[in-house]
Amino acid sequence: MAQAVTMSSAGTATMILDPVAARTTIMVSATTGSSGGFLTVEVTLDDPTLVPLGGPSVTWGTLSSAAAMLSSNITTALIYANLTNIGGVRLNSSVFGNIGSVTLKALQSETA
Repeated sequence: MAQAVTMSSAGTATMILDPVAARTTIMVSATTGSSGGFLTVEVTLDDPTLVPLGGPSVTWGTLSSAAAMLSSNITTALIYANLTNIGGVRLNSSVFGNIGSVTLKALQSETA
């Protein structure tokens, strides 16, 4: 079953994933008629569940194919398939513009 988070204003919407899963598929969708927003999809290879236990801090990096995405470019949904372990995924937006909402979904599997 896919996990999902939705954001409707500037900021971040984060999902903690299973860092052991071999494959993660990410989907980004925006409400119809959205325009003027700027967002990126970011991932971490770290295990965010270890941070509260004194583990290392989490480092986020922009998914290269999802850099500097305008919400008006999302006509239905964008899908990214990652064949690597991912500990977390998030939407990050400093300028949300006239976006109704953006939803981020992630589905993981144990085999590639």
